[in-house]
Amino acid sequence: MHRLVAILVTLCLLVPGLAAAQDRLSGTYMGVKDAEGARLDIQPAEDGFSGTLYDARGNAQAFRADRMGETAEAIIDMGGGAVLMQVSPMPYGAEVAFVPVEPTGELNAARARVDSFVRPGLEVPDPPAGFMPPPVTPNTRITGNSFLQSYQFWSPAGVSNGYAALPERVRTLMRFFPAVQLDVIFKLCLAPQAGQALAEALRGQGVQCPQVVQAMADAQRRGTFDSYKEGVEAELSQLLDSVRCAEGYLEGRATCDQAARRLSDAAVSLRTAAHVLQGMR
Repeated sequence: MHRLVAILVTLCLLVPGLAAAQDRLSGTYMGVKDAEGARLDIQPAEDGFSGTLYDARGNAQAFRADRMGETAEAIIDMGGGAVLMQVSPMPYGAEVAFVPVEPTGELNAARARVDSFVRPGLEVPDPPAGFMPPPVTPNTRITGNSFLQSYQFWSPAGVSNGYAALPERVRTLMRFFPAVQLDVIFKLCLAPQAGQALAEALRGQGVQCPQVVQAMADAQRRGTFDSYKEGVEAELSQLLDSVRCAEGYLEGRATCDQAARRLSDAAVSLRTAAHVLQGMR
């Protein structure tokens, strides 16, 4: 799969999910990196979206797309075969996933790719060390380390697929780090079709999407969102130690012993995402 280009602008680094929710698909987007030379024109339509995709050789394909939240979905022809195209708005432009459709109607995730398109005049740098592109379907397995290193740079749809693809033990470990859990919930709340992933993340956390999204918006207005993100980063560092030890990375006994003690303390505290949300008010 082609590597997704990460977000650099400060707003995206702080709140990629919120920024994605605020953007709307409309206008012209230019392909970058592996998609250089391609162009996407897309506009909202009464029943979804309409547009034209141009490849690097200038070949054009018009399409009509269904609306899934703020994401556009259309079946197009690429190389003589059917492909599901998903276009998601991002602060810098758009993320475009191409998933081949087999003759049986099944999606072929192994041959999928994700390209980035930017608004004219913008540039997007290479992704940070440790970054992994998001799964394009919830059926692709992913390690906890890869998810935690990357999810903040994914679109909400990518976070939904990634969370659904996690081993159960990783999702269990995340529950002991409520700031990270809330951060993931926030992004799942913005995904067009989070479904079971969102239900699993919300279980036992004492929060629902409307209050989470409102609290994040309020924190932005009050200027306290940076403080919240600092708490997320602090927990994320500790959670990564626990996950890497659980997944067999060579972290050293001292690191894993310390991670076990932190995990024990977190389990005793019984804190949930609701407690973190209350602390943001």
